[in-house]
Amino acid sequence: MKLKPFKITNKTPIEKLKGLSIKTKVFIKRDDLNGLLVSGNKARKLEYLIADAKNKKCDTIITCGPVQSNHCRTAAVFAQIFGFDCHLLLRKKGDEEYTGNLLLDDLLGAKIKYITPEEYQNRMEVMADYAKNLRGRKPYIIPEGGSNEIGALGYIDCMKEMAGFIKKNKIEAIYCAVGSGGTYAGLLLGKKLLNLKIDLNGVIICDTVDYFKNRILKICNNAIKKFNLKSKIENHEITLIDGFVGEGYGIPYPEEIKTIKDLAKKGIVLEPVYTGKAFYGMLEDLKVRKYKKVIFIHTGGIFSIFAYSNELTSVIR
Repeated sequence: MKLKPFKITNKTPIEKLKGLSIKTKVFIKRDDLNGLLVSGNKARKLEYLIADAKNKKCDTIITCGPVQSNHCRTAAVFAQIFGFDCHLLLRKKGDEEYTGNLLLDDLLGAKIKYITPEEYQNRMEVMADYAKNLRGRKPYIIPEGGSNEIGALGYIDCMKEMAGFIKKNKIEAIYCAVGSGGTYAGLLLGKKLLNLKIDLNGVIICDTVDYFKNRILKICNNAIKKFNLKSKIENHEITLIDGFVGEGYGIPYPEEIKTIKDLAKKGIVLEPVYTGKAFYGMLEDLKVRKYKKVIFIHTGGIFSIFAYSNELTSVIR
């Protein structure tokens, strides 16, 4: 099977990050710059998922995430651009602020249903039941983060964009955040398909290493089967870094906040859910692995930062 994406994002630059007090040269793949409302890693995945939805003649998309989900906001934008109704099932824990991505979801006309953390544990079943009640519509369900074998194709594309730079500059490793597995799975597939001799290190920002190893392997194997990719992925090829989740998903901690503050002084804005934890995790990991040159994948998410104004202003001021 072949699937042509609906390309609406730009190719992103790779920039050298100056002023770090480490010996490793760090480059950043600026996937936060592939658009504005559609920026970040979720956009690469949705270019394929929305194309699949159109091919199946669906008229409605249903997806899920936490209240400040970058993925859900990006899905709402894609829905407007390509003429879908958009239904978002958002995990609500308490009195989250009406700001950031949640405000944008509403502004973009998405239909929002709040679900409990307990319901979110069975999110695919909950979305399937929700879809059954949309009478007269043909819904297309997109998993959390757009992370499945279709969404992963977007990060095969990303690896193709980086391949020449990696070879020319003798890059030894790539680091990325791992929050639903699709970005890492796509990068790993791209690495294998292009025969790139680099390490691929994923910093987990929730759940466990075992959970994500199983999830990533499943996404990779499903993609290989569905799209007849000439590759084979084994469990030992998945390298995940633990120890930087903190108290849980979306809960920042002092070292991470300081990292966000320090990077902002260099013109790079990270956020507390994914990129802040992943970048801090990379810096700590580099003390052990001592690579000479690495690439950090900046997966975007700037709008979610507004929901963390209290945590951030406490260290900025």
